Amino acid sequence: MGKCPNCGRATARTEDWACQWCGYPLLSRAYKKIPKTFRQLKGEEPHEPESSAGEETEVSLLPNHVPLIPTRTAEPEPMPEPEQVLESKPEQVQEPEPEPIPAAKETTVEQLISAYEVDEAAADAEFVNKILKLTGVVTKIEVNDTLDVHYIVLTSAESKGPQSVRCLFDKKYEAQLNQLTKEQTVTVQGKYNGSIIAMRMRDCVLGR
Repeated sequence: MGKCPNCGRATARTEDWACQWCGYPLLSRAYKKIPKTFRQLKGEEPHEPESSAGEETEVSLLPNHVPLIPTRTAEPEPMPEPEQVLESKPEQVQEPEPEPIPAAKETTVEQLISAYEVDEAAADAEFVNKILKLTGVVTKIEVNDTLDVHYIVLTSAESKGPQSVRCLFDKKYEAQLNQLTKEQTVTVQGKYNGSIIAMRMRDCVLGR
């Protein structure tokens, strides 16, 4: 017969799962079951202590006996740990693909000037806000960090008249501009936003 973990006596469990001696909860099925509740047993005559051989003594009835209060309470069963909630990763937003850069229109300073001389309105419609790949002769190189000025001036290789195109660069191209020399023929790619009065291109890069 198993022993009670509270009173240490060899005991059996009652129908309400308690030690027959002290009422301590016995939750294991290994204990022998007594077909009475603890309160019913406490209404009977107390048992004599168990013999050294482990034999049980008979129980006589004792009416109107006040039940004993258990000296210890059952330890609460550990609560199951809550399941770990995996944080859902935010869905990656697919960035829109950049719009393709329109193909540059190849021309020369001479052709650009000639187009404006023939028909200014038609030249504006053909070249303004268009990406041009413009070829001409360098007549001026202006690099000034203090004033944040970085540009070159191109003229026609054929006539080298008074009209010219100013090509504006970002500061990061300063080293490339300093390598240019006057009278050098170069190709510059950028957006044309000028007119017959002031021909110019912005966001320029040196072409090959």
